[in-house]
Amino acid sequence: MFLTIALPKFKRDRYEVIPWRDFFDEMGSVLTPRQKRTINALLAGTAAAYVLRLGHAEASGIADKIVNAFNPIIDLTQGLAYPISFLMITGGFLLIMIGQRSKGLAMLKWAAIGYIGIQFAPAIMQILVSVGKAMVAR
Repeated sequence: MFLTIALPKFKRDRYEVIPWRDFFDEMGSVLTPRQKRTINALLAGTAAAYVLRLGHAEASGIADKIVNAFNPIIDLTQGLAYPISFLMITGGFLLIMIGQRSKGLAMLKWAAIGYIGIQFAPAIMQILVSVGKAMVAR
């Protein structure tokens, strides 16, 4: 099966896509179909055994690697939380000064809640990960 695609962006150049099977079937193989099936079955069995072995032995190691991969992002957000919350608190006090007390207090409240939430987010995630590990261990 041949497929021809005309792309208008590239001055109507034509590209011919040759399917993988059509390309490699012409090369010929020294293996019989039965040998190919046997090799595929052995590879599938080996892969399944490897995946099942990984299931419990390295699951905690993978989870730790994933958690540690997000450490730079966590540090960045915690570092940015202070200046952003400072600006929001300053803006809240300015709103109070110009007479919009309810908007100013709301901005102060949400700036404080957001700052505290960002500081506690890694601890909350560690608690969730430990609960997940305990559930898997059962």
